Formats: sequence, C-alpha cells, structure tokens
Amino acid sequence: MLIPRSNTWQNGFRKRTIGTSFKIGPISLKFITVALLAIAALFYLAQSTQASTFKYKIMELEEQKNKALTDVKQLEVESARLKSLSEIQNSAKSLNLVPTD
Repeated sequence: MLIPRSNTWQNGFRKRTIGTSFKIGPISLKFITVALLAIAALFYLAQSTQASTFKYKIMELEEQKNKALTDVKQLEVESARLKSLSEIQNSAKSLNLVPTD
C-alpha cells in the first residue's frame, strides 16, 4: 500500500511512502515483557480473590442452612411435646377425670 506523505499527486515525481514495519529495541521489549507479566499477575490475584470471596459466602450460607435445620428439629420436638400434652388433657376430659389439688 502506498500512502504518500505529500498532499499532491503529480505524475513523474517519486513519492515517499510511510513504512509498514517498526522495530522494537531491547529496552522496549523488556518493558513490554514486564507489563505483560504484571497484567498476568493482576489477573491471577483477581481470580483468587474472587474465588475466596465465593468460598466465604458459601460457608456463611451453609452455616445459615445448618442453623435453620437445627431450629426446625427443635420446633418439631416442641410441637410433638405440646401435642402430647393436649392429647392427654383431651383424653382426661373424655374419660371424665378430675384434676387433683
């Protein structure tokens, strides 16, 4: 591709074109390498931080689940106890039993 540097297009004149290749020196190459390594390190840190955050949230939710299951079991026991008391009172009334003083 020829891209002339001048604004005029005249026949018979040699035009200078913009070069399509560029060179990277050793210092630039080192800088680019360090920058790529830094980006890779930041990506790794972001991923590990996100993973630990998700693990922490999962642990909290599991604790809440275990607490809820424990509460359900306690409420079932309490419900069974109250039902048995009310059944005893109902059976005592049906048998015409009188409470003692």
